[in-house]
Amino acid sequence: MRISVIVPVYNVSAYLGRCMRSLLAQTFQDREILLVDDGSTDGSGPLCDMWAREPGVRAVHRTNGGLGMARNSGLDAARGTYVLFLDPDDYFGPRLLENLADAAERRGADLAVGAFTMVGPDGRERPRAFPAERVFRTPAELEELLLGTVGALPEEPLDSRYGLSACARLYRMEVIRRGGVRFVSERELISEDLIFNMDFLAWAASAVVTTDASYFYCANAGSLSKRHREDRFAQDCALCRAVEERLARRCPEAVFRPYLDRLLISRARYDILQEAAYRDREDRSYPLRQRTAAILDAPALREALERYPWRRLPRMQGIFAWLMRERRVGALLALARLKRRFLDGRRQ
Repeated sequence: MRISVIVPVYNVSAYLGRCMRSLLAQTFQDREILLVDDGSTDGSGPLCDMWAREPGVRAVHRTNGGLGMARNSGLDAARGTYVLFLDPDDYFGPRLLENLADAAERRGADLAVGAFTMVGPDGRERPRAFPAERVFRTPAELEELLLGTVGALPEEPLDSRYGLSACARLYRMEVIRRGGVRFVSERELISEDLIFNMDFLAWAASAVVTTDASYFYCANAGSLSKRHREDRFAQDCALCRAVEERLARRCPEAVFRPYLDRLLISRARYDILQEAAYRDREDRSYPLRQRTAAILDAPALREALERYPWRRLPRMQGIFAWLMRERRVGALLALARLKRRFLDGRRQ
């Protein structure tokens, strides 16, 4: 079996070398690496051409269209049995491809799901491995995987049991082609990864969750403020509507509603953290309280907070949800800043 590794590249010249060195050191050799330059302006394009001199590496150049469109260009060029999406500002343990390929082949799976090791700006690594390998074959099991990709039950520590990301997942290409599965533009739906995963699972017959956590996801200091978008929460609401449409085709509302509500509540929490970071780090005149109040007044969020069992959430998430529910803007922003100071302290 061959694995097509698709790496979308946009203005990552500072990180591409680290990414490529970790890919070329993989123990699994039956692979092709597709570097998709999405109209970079920082010299990343010529770097892709330089790395394409290595055996098994190809460079694809396109005009800028965003992450999802770059990945679609990679899918058009891919020749592998499976495809794996990796981000160029991250890096990978030498057995990542081998471990995912082994699990997929042993289990005859259309999808092999890996986990992440989170890397802070200080270089500290925090693995988030799944506790045991597990296979999903029956319709009920695949529904569970779908729901656990969208969200999690209130008692669970993470907002998504299996993660929304398309990275660290090995997809069977035949399923992608048969289902016509493609990435939507992040300019259309803000989490194109989640939509891709849901659309793929609509066609998959089996999947395996692995214990591999050799994908090293690098968080950069200040990234919250740098990713600021004033329309982010409106985009998150649009995303949740698209997710709801897909879930309604697979299971009853009473089953999927807790997962979907947690998705929306967690996105609102993230957006408030981002708003506070942007005001404090980038624009002291930014109308933070008004922007936060507008998020809290959104009808979809009001409905979710009214019905959600926030008391069952992990402690800090529960406090945040209650403050959102009660529209305590000042306390919310104080908590957001306290959390950021705590995280910044851990990075020093």
